[in-house]
This record gives sequence, C-alpha cells and structure tokens, in this order.
Amino acid sequence: MDEIIKAEGVSYRYYGSIPALAGVSLGIGAGERFAVIGANGSGKSTLLQVLGGLVFPSEGTVSFRGHEVSEKSLREKGFLRFFRERVGYVFQDSDIQLFCPTVLDELLYGPQQLSMAEEEARERAFAVMQMLNIENLKDRPPYMLSGGEKKRVAIGSVLTMNPEVLLFDEPTNGLDPRTQCFLVELLLALNEAGKTVVLATHDLSLIGELHARVAVLSEDHWLEKTGSAEEVLEDEELLLKVNLIHEHIHFHGKTAHRHLHSHFPFHRHENHIPHIHTIPEKEKQPMNELDKLKHLLHHWQEHNDEHADTYKEWSQKMSALGRQDLAGVLDALYRDASKLGTLFEEAMRMLK
Repeated sequence: MDEIIKAEGVSYRYYGSIPALAGVSLGIGAGERFAVIGANGSGKSTLLQVLGGLVFPSEGTVSFRGHEVSEKSLREKGFLRFFRERVGYVFQDSDIQLFCPTVLDELLYGPQQLSMAEEEARERAFAVMQMLNIENLKDRPPYMLSGGEKKRVAIGSVLTMNPEVLLFDEPTNGLDPRTQCFLVELLLALNEAGKTVVLATHDLSLIGELHARVAVLSEDHWLEKTGSAEEVLEDEELLLKVNLIHEHIHFHGKTAHRHLHSHFPFHRHENHIPHIHTIPEKEKQPMNELDKLKHLLHHWQEHNDEHADTYKEWSQKMSALGRQDLAGVLDALYRDASKLGTLFEEAMRMLK
C-alpha cells in the first residue's frame, strides 16, 4: 500500500515550550482506515492538525504524496490548492467550522473558493445533502441545528470538495447513539469508495467497529505503538499504561474483585451496524435575506464573547499559514469585540 501521508520525527510545542508531540513517525496508506488514539492531552488532535497542515511541526517533517507540507510550501499557491483540494478536515467542534447563513451556503462555500462553475457546485452540494439526509435543512441557519445535524453539515462542507483524504477529530464526541451509528456507516462507506479515512479519538469501540490500523499515543506524547485495532484492543497492559482503560475495584463482603473498565458515552455490541433512516422534517419555507440577517445578528450578538476567542484562535492559525493579511483582520476583530456588540445592536434596530 502506497503511503499518502508520512510524518517523520514530528514534535510540536505550543508557544514554543509546552510539549504536545514528541518524535512521532508514522505512515498512512492510500485508501486506509487509520486512527490515532490516546488519553486527553496526549496530542492526538495536535497530530491530526499537523497532518492536515493547520499547524506545523516544531521539529520533523510531514509530507503528502511525497511533497513536504510546511508553512513555506503552503505559501505557494499551486501547492496550497493541490493540498487543500485533496485533504479535508472535520473539526471536533462543528461550531468552529460552520459560519455561513444557511446549510446550502455552507456546502457551496468550498467549491466556490475553487472558482467552480455554479451548476457543478450546486450539483455537488445537493448530492452531498442527499447522501447525508439533510436536504430538509438546506435553508436553515447552521447555528439553529442540533449537534448531530451540525456534524452532518460540517462533514458535508468537506465532502463537497471531494478530497482524497478525510481527517476527523473526535467524530463521535457528543453525538447520540443513532447519529454515532450513522457516522460509522458513513466512514465505512467513504472508505469503500476509495477515501483515506483518518481520525483522532479515545473511543475504543469506534476503532473496533472500523477495524482501523491504530497509532497509540502515550500521555507524554510519544508514539507508543502502531498495530491493528484487534491487536491494540487485546493489549490490556498497553491500554492501562496510556490511560485509556483503568482497573476498577469493588468488594463482595471482604473479597476484592478487580476488572478493567473504560469510560465512553455509548457501547455498541452488535455484530453489524444497522441502516439508519431518519424521518424528514416538514419542509420549511425559505427565509429571505433580511430574515437570515436577523437570525445571524441575534446569534452574533448572543455569542459575541465566545466568538472573540474564535477570532483570536483563527488569527493564530492564519498567521501559522503565512496569511498575515487575514491574521491581522481577525486579530483586529478580537481586539474590537466589545465595539462589535454596539454595532450589532444598531443593526438590529435598523431591521425592526
């Protein structure tokens, strides 16, 4: 199997001093199902961001199809487009990823940035909505959706780009059992269609259901082991060492009983994944542009403080990508967040 992504001796330190990864080397094959697991704080999400070119190693290198992925290489427009078209990233928190007025706008955004013809972009968007069973949400503002619906839309916004590689950060986090089952089905279907599926998770049941190849990170940020899901899940000593399971002790009378235990929100014991059919909601009337703006202004005003942190985070990410122009604008938004509240109120008064 040809390696499509390769990390060699990758270390990463936040703010130049806080370790998140320590000398990680691994390769991911084209068309593979690959999972990075570890306890909270082990560095699995950071590793995924490094593989996705969102942050860059303090030491070591990452390559995609033989091309180094670095701050310098992503400043080259040709390689930037080549890489971003082929590697898609789904964030753990869908609210970070969704920012357009409606679901349809969200799915059209990526293709439009590639100057794709409007007809082709809409064909892709509607095909993805049908695949994810979210056609009935197309005119809804993303911030008004449930967590599971937001996750589908976030995934859809990446699928409309039709990337070769899909990176998922904690994809089942916060989802109900039905949506988790749907997601597992989707990941398997995408992989069967030829996509390389890579995820960061601490959900051991998920890697078992996907039969993924697994990289295990230790709490001190080293790569502890790489192996099949079956091999890793049977290695209780390893899972105890990296804090993914723990020994639970209880007493019957004076006798102590010990057994291993893991904490995950849902456990699925079926030998197969049931096919999920969602019941479509009653079709809603499309909102006009002023109605959309009212909803967005209300949302922006209500979450202004939270968004300020998001502006700061994305300013840092754009700076890491070498886009100082965007970083400067986002930093200004962060510093002027208090003024924005007043402007939102003024705009709301104009719309009354």
